[in-house]
Amino acid sequence: MSVLGQLEVTSGHSPNTAEEARLQVASACRIIARYGHEDLTLGHVSVRGPDPHDLYIKAKGKALSEVTPDDVLVVSLDDQDGHLAPGAHLETVMHTETYRARPDVGAAIHTHAIYATALGATSSSLAYLSHDAALFDNGVGLYNASVGMVMTREDGHAVADALGNRRALLLQNHGMFAVGTDIRWAVLAALTLERAIRVQSIASNLGEFTPIPDSQIADIRLAKYQESFLDEYWSAWNRCPTRQTTGLETELE
Repeated sequence: MSVLGQLEVTSGHSPNTAEEARLQVASACRIIARYGHEDLTLGHVSVRGPDPHDLYIKAKGKALSEVTPDDVLVVSLDDQDGHLAPGAHLETVMHTETYRARPDVGAAIHTHAIYATALGATSSSLAYLSHDAALFDNGVGLYNASVGMVMTREDGHAVADALGNRRALLLQNHGMFAVGTDIRWAVLAALTLERAIRVQSIASNLGEFTPIPDSQIADIRLAKYQESFLDEYWSAWNRCPTRQTTGLETELE
């Protein structure tokens, strides 16, 4: 059993069963909640199911930190109106349209993480100030077609277009959206993006930036973020205590 809310530990690779897909969504929700991604009952995690035409996504009504497998819905990508399923988050469409546009995406996360939301409310972009930032060596997208809710298929398609082939994007004044080939990579992208932006925020108050040279960014990403490491990270996240962090404790303590 996992320390994480006593959920059964599951592989972070693409799920082979519906039960495994539900467990992955629930585990990922609780993991990202501990690292500053929780906001009331908002935010959602999804994974592509064993049938690639189905996605499993957190239902509305629960905080990320309390999600269980019973709080996970199945949405068919074959149903153009599947994002309107009873119990689905209003912005489920950003997931469905991204999965349709990106066959390589196996998991997706949208949250209102504090630092990502703050950066998305400025004219600045992610600077390569840390190894964390190097994970995003092809950049971070920006969805600025609207500052409102992403609720229509047109909105969802625009989010997928803004994401392009990247791992993550910022939604102007509205948080972040991260994807991965499976839930391990999606969680890594969500947590690492927030950490990279937090480092940037701190550095902006300490002096002039000294970015990583462009010529070294890809090499750092290849060395640090290897597929063989992801099982270690997923296991560690699932073993961690349930204490939540907002990313602000260090400044307050």
